[in-house]
Amino acid sequence: MKKLYDEINGKQIYLYTLKDANVEVDICEAGARINALRVNGVDIALGFNSVSDYLKSGCYAGATIGRLVNRIANGRFTLNGKDYQLNTNSGKNHLHGGNEGFDKKLFSVIELTDNCIKMQYKSYDGEENYPGNLNFTVKFTVENNSLIIEYHAVSDKDTLWCPTNHTYFNLDGEQSGVCLNNLLRINANYYTPVDGGLIPTGNKTAVNGTPLDFLSLKRICEDINAEKLAATLGYDHNFILNDEHAAHAESEVTGIKMDFDTDMPCLQLYTGGQLNSVTGKSGIYNKYAGFCLEPQYCPNAINMHGFEKPILLKNKSKTHFIRLTFT
Repeated sequence: MKKLYDEINGKQIYLYTLKDANVEVDICEAGARINALRVNGVDIALGFNSVSDYLKSGCYAGATIGRLVNRIANGRFTLNGKDYQLNTNSGKNHLHGGNEGFDKKLFSVIELTDNCIKMQYKSYDGEENYPGNLNFTVKFTVENNSLIIEYHAVSDKDTLWCPTNHTYFNLDGEQSGVCLNNLLRINANYYTPVDGGLIPTGNKTAVNGTPLDFLSLKRICEDINAEKLAATLGYDHNFILNDEHAAHAESEVTGIKMDFDTDMPCLQLYTGGQLNSVTGKSGIYNKYAGFCLEPQYCPNAINMHGFEKPILLKNKSKTHFIRLTFT
């Protein structure tokens, strides 16, 4: 199903609804983003009623992030012996693709069925100062009570590439206020400590005995007021995943359970500590209104030893996936 969502500079922006079994998702052309995700009729994704509300929020809700998720220190990296200076939009660092990342781009629909949509965006050489003309597609498929997100890219130069989805989840329902009573498990024995600019120090630290320990199912609120989390206003941390089964979440209110899988090596948990009076589709979103699970390579990996690099080689296509399965 296709319906008008908004109009910008005379251009009509549409929402596309995909459905299969008990899962239904609304995908917006602007930012190739998830604007609603309904499981058994309960919307568990924060979203907005217009593009302008989304842009005012500054929170990336539901969006496809690119070219590169998370931060690069000082916006600088070296590739094939050449130094690059990306635009900096988070203090002195580069965040979520820069000033005009993929979340702010209009995608073209190139395939559409009742349960699947494929969208395309062509990022030009030098956009946000990244090298290479990048042909990027994202495909959303709803089947067997799962939402599958598939990313594909090819570039005419070696470049950096690590997309993700930035949905804020609240399994109690997006209108319920806070996500703190959602139960969460993350399949990671280690996380990466950060400096004051949220750039990893290069170390890997065991989660055991810390507030970052989600190896067993626990409420998000259990340790959220720990002194260790004060600087990040809750969780805003990168975990090094043990395998493709990244996380599991549950709500005791709705009974919704979500398994989260990805082929990317790391996962950012963000609990919305910086949300503040954001006008959403069902009212105001404030602190802890939703939590994000963002698959990624380690932030700033291109500048650190011992971490897999998010490099896309010239004319070599590459894919990544995220799969959400609901029970």
